[in-house]
Amino acid sequence: MTAPGDRQEKPDDLRRRAEDRAAGTAARGSGSVEAPSPEELPRVLHELQVHQIELEMQNEQLRRTQEELEAARVRYFDLYELAPVGYCTLNEQGLIMEANLTAATMLGTPRSALLKQPLTRFVHPEDQDSYFRHRRELSATGAPQGFELRLLCASTAPFWARIEATATREAGGDGPAWRAALVDISALKRTEAVLMNHERELAEKNVVLERFTAAVSHDLKSPLATICTYLGFLEQDIRRQDAGEIDKGVAAIRKAADKMCRLLDELSDLLRVGHKANPMVEAPLGEIVKEALDLVAGSVAKRGVAIKVSGEQVVLRGDRPRLVEVFQNLVDNAVKFMGDQKTPRVEIGAEPAGDETAIFVCDNGSGIDPRHQSKIFDLFEKLDPGTPGTGLGLALVKRIVEVHGGGIWVESQGQGTGATFRFTLPSDARAGGTRLEPTARAAAGAPTRGCP
Repeated sequence: MTAPGDRQEKPDDLRRRAEDRAAGTAARGSGSVEAPSPEELPRVLHELQVHQIELEMQNEQLRRTQEELEAARVRYFDLYELAPVGYCTLNEQGLIMEANLTAATMLGTPRSALLKQPLTRFVHPEDQDSYFRHRRELSATGAPQGFELRLLCASTAPFWARIEATATREAGGDGPAWRAALVDISALKRTEAVLMNHERELAEKNVVLERFTAAVSHDLKSPLATICTYLGFLEQDIRRQDAGEIDKGVAAIRKAADKMCRLLDELSDLLRVGHKANPMVEAPLGEIVKEALDLVAGSVAKRGVAIKVSGEQVVLRGDRPRLVEVFQNLVDNAVKFMGDQKTPRVEIGAEPAGDETAIFVCDNGSGIDPRHQSKIFDLFEKLDPGTPGTGLGLALVKRIVEVHGGGIWVESQGQGTGATFRFTLPSDARAGGTRLEPTARAAAGAPTRGCP
């Protein structure tokens, strides 16, 4: 007899044996089951014990199998339904036949509503061609396809997704099916956009740096050439003991050296803007303008310029010393270019311009030809080489205004019509606020009237 531990019969085999035994017993007993003889009774009891143990062992196997199936179901749910990637199975017509919970969440649609829907319903209109192109390629070649497109979500804005599609054939299916894995790459796209923006800004800064280097090199060479030239003259004058010419040579060298020092100081000042800042404070426009006018009082008095300030109570917030530099340079520039004006005057004021504050420094001087207005804020640009200065004043003004989140431009009808410099600062006085570009000033309501 087979030992109990060695019996591995299936339930169907046991049932068949039992039926066969019952049939044999019935045949011997004319349809009735005879009681076992005393000699057979121990064997029958043993058989019943064996069958009982077999049933208990099979029940235990069934219980373990059920537990394993439940564990597998849980693993399947975790790995498929809650995967960080959306999974979809599509039929030959591109209809969604199966989708996990992640895909339903990504598309903002209940899973039951996804089934039998074409995936194209969720593809951005501008990316439909790309989707169909890759789908045709997958159908024709069977080669896996990886591509990026925008998907529509019912609950949020469109998002970028990476789709990895493979061809397969479902068991019992009539045609090919596609399995697609969907990965949300919106964050990656945003990072790429930031990097591209930084690259563009870096390229623009490199261009500015190249122009800056070329301009600095040119303007530094000029006083150096003057110094070298007069040193040669000075050597000759010393040999001749010509005291008068020696004094002239020394004066010319000193003047060139002073110009170079001023140039280097202003370059240093320009480079510090935005990198070495003073505390942000609030101050009335009138106070800042008064401080700037005190610094240029000598040139204003010498030229006899009348200064009018309006809107003194407008409060500005920013780097106060830098804001003073803005008005100092703009007023100094206006005084230098008064031309032969008999009654020179400058008006300073502020007016609201949409969400910003527009500030103007207006003069009735010689004006600026419209052809030159786009470049007067460039480094070392001097429309009149005969005027004093290094040509960095307006470049410094532009830099300070932009660091404060504003924009600056000039208005003038041309020679003899005066000029108005206007710059904007955010009304909430936040540094780094939205800049109003010159082309947008009219739409924003910036003032355009001339100097009275």
